[in-house]
Amino acid sequence: DDDNMMKRACPTSISRASLFLAGIKQASSFTLSNPLTVVPSRSSRFRDSISSQRHQLEIGIMSTLSEAEGASAATPLRASNPNYTDGEGSPSMEYTPLTSIAGVVHEAREIYSANLTRPYQFRADQLRGIERLVIDNADAITAAVADDLGQGPMYVEAFELTNVRNHARNALSELRGWMAARREPTPFPVNLNVPIRSELSPNPRGVALIVTPWNMPVNLVFNPLIYALAAGNVCVLKMSERSVHCTKLFTELLTSGEYVDPRAVRVVNGGAKETTELLKQRFDAIMYTGGVQVGRIVAKAAARNLTPVLLELGGKNPVFVTKNAHLPSAALRIAWGKISGNTGQMCLCPDYVLVEESVREEFTNELCKAMDQMYPASTYSNGGGGDVGKMISVQHAERVVGLLDSTCDIIYGGKQHNVNERFVAPTIVEATADSTIMKEEIFGPILAIVGVPSVEGGIEFVNEHFTSKGEHPLVLYIFSTSNDERRRIMEAVPSGTCAINEVLKQSANYHLPFGGVGDSGMGSYYGKFGFDFFSHYRGSLVGDNYSASGWDPSVWVTHPPYDERKLFAFRCLGKVPLILDRLKRLIPVLKAVIPIGFALASVFNPSILDAVLELNLMTILKWISQILTGR
Repeated sequence: DDDNMMKRACPTSISRASLFLAGIKQASSFTLSNPLTVVPSRSSRFRDSISSQRHQLEIGIMSTLSEAEGASAATPLRASNPNYTDGEGSPSMEYTPLTSIAGVVHEAREIYSANLTRPYQFRADQLRGIERLVIDNADAITAAVADDLGQGPMYVEAFELTNVRNHARNALSELRGWMAARREPTPFPVNLNVPIRSELSPNPRGVALIVTPWNMPVNLVFNPLIYALAAGNVCVLKMSERSVHCTKLFTELLTSGEYVDPRAVRVVNGGAKETTELLKQRFDAIMYTGGVQVGRIVAKAAARNLTPVLLELGGKNPVFVTKNAHLPSAALRIAWGKISGNTGQMCLCPDYVLVEESVREEFTNELCKAMDQMYPASTYSNGGGGDVGKMISVQHAERVVGLLDSTCDIIYGGKQHNVNERFVAPTIVEATADSTIMKEEIFGPILAIVGVPSVEGGIEFVNEHFTSKGEHPLVLYIFSTSNDERRRIMEAVPSGTCAINEVLKQSANYHLPFGGVGDSGMGSYYGKFGFDFFSHYRGSLVGDNYSASGWDPSVWVTHPPYDERKLFAFRCLGKVPLILDRLKRLIPVLKAVIPIGFALASVFNPSILDAVLELNLMTILKWISQILTGR
């Protein structure tokens, strides 16, 4: 697995040996301070030294691998930007000096300590500012996404701008409720000292690091920022150096002071070196969106300071198409989700389809028909066009096209690629578990179809080749009209989220948590879930009983000296909650019995019904008195 990862992560011109040596050299230059002041034993120092060296080596290798990927990813920018240069950055986007990153984090911590970001009004102003940012600069954002990903205005509006506006507006409307402390039950024996109450209040975590990817350069930058700011944190934001046009634009807008307070959002730009330097700092929360391998490195770096981390990663998302599915509808939606979903460059996109053999041919025909209908080849010619976007880089385009080898059969498209222009044409292939395309996340406009004998066969396929190894998908897609089939698949296949008879749209619902499980991530955000991750919920017990008298039963039972009488009283009081719990079970019965009894009573005494309708309390009391006295 490590060999395959190295081969995939590095350009072919760089050998594994040279990368390893470069990683060691990079790691040896790190000087991580030991936070402990006590002097450990010799064996303890040895273990700590070995652990520290191993951690440094891993980060050094990650840095070297990422630099190799970043250099190749920048290839297309050289053609579109004559001022682009390799190395520390370009005139288009200045990298943050490595020596200043620790100072940026220190300043962020001082700002948080000054309580600038805690008040409701400050938080609300930041959310309004983000909404204004995407509204005022919609045209500039659309142009930047087009430069980075080749996407058109409809994609940017539907998948990026509208999503951010909705998240900001929802967070703003719910913010007071999210920030409010709420009362919680106080059980026995804590409630002996009445009056006493329990409260749960959200507090900001502090300084949050947000590292974002290139594939959704608007959505995945601003949505995490919205919830971190709503929770009252100071944010250090590291955007992707690959989506250079979007990163440059957002750096200017976020630091201008026109939309958000630049003291609350500190931007660090750069590549692997800058990210590695950031991970050496201490944060109070880290959110990373990206690949699995780097996600593991981020988690290890966070563990060094016991920092809570939210990882939004990826995976091969399966699509179940059963014999009970509406095939034309399923084909249309799957094709749309694969291609319109940023040309397959979304962690949410369908990766492969498990279709029952009995409907395989019919489904395949419908799928090809849907592709022709939405993305006709006449709209693009060797360089992109129409509603099909581009890959982020030449290297990524080469990787995706390289998946189309002899281990799969092309049944649609697959001919009009132009990797030099970062364009990969929509393609459908028939594959098996042994196909190259099934060995890694496709992350491009290629859809694999795998025939299975039944629903159970599809479940077995996913579990055998993926979930048994912890490779759980971020999204599970199911197309079926049978509730029983849906239930069986959902119970058998773990996933971060699920969509039935739809694709992608579940991620637009900010009332649902968005997050992975296993290799697809840990933790979730969106809506209240995002606010909760960036908050620490502190439990508080507030007692208003100031009695010190021995005549107070709570004082007498609680405090020494103890004897048999106090033990007996304590045990008797402990049975009270059990009795009350049993009485609570009668409440549903009483809710049904009381209306029925009232209806029967009104039959024998119609005046009581009239009294209720007239809200005549005196008549009701008179009627009750007559019943009690027998008059």
